[in-house]
Amino acid sequence: MNVQVTARPTVQSPATSKLAIADGDIHPQRNSYKDLFPYMEARWVEMAKTFGSRPRQAYQAGPAYPKGQPNASRRDAWPPDGGRPGSSLAFLQKQLLDENNIQLGILNPTGDNGSSFQNREFGNGVASAMNRWVEAEWLTEPRLKGSIVVPYEDADAAVAEIEKWAGDPRFVQVLMVTRTA
Repeated sequence: MNVQVTARPTVQSPATSKLAIADGDIHPQRNSYKDLFPYMEARWVEMAKTFGSRPRQAYQAGPAYPKGQPNASRRDAWPPDGGRPGSSLAFLQKQLLDENNIQLGILNPTGDNGSSFQNREFGNGVASAMNRWVEAEWLTEPRLKGSIVVPYEDADAAVAEIEKWAGDPRFVQVLMVTRTA
């Protein structure tokens, strides 16, 4: 038996190597519903101002799960300059991406994102505005990728929203939350 012996590659020292991480569950948040207004059609802005979002499950106030963690946020995610957890890109970059060497983060915008509204057309407008908001406010950071928010209770509108964003490499998945009507 003829065995070939080869030299092993030089092992990198831990000081010169750093583990890179992908985080597939980052929740960007708006400080207010008004943060979506620049990305919404005027008729939906007026409706939101007049009636609010009017979710289908009207008895539910605030995030359903987990109640102790607003919108599934870390307890230390409150930006030092104020705002809701997950509402500051600069703080997220420093506290989450930089400190943990996260090279890929996938955004999953939850909350009132266009799903389960009493007015289906309004929900379609909100979902579309959410995607424009994520694009404009969050995808300026190259380590972040977006999830396409769809009004999943309106199949035609959901398909249209997917087709609108599917060619953009900054969006890498479709977000479907579990609470449907």
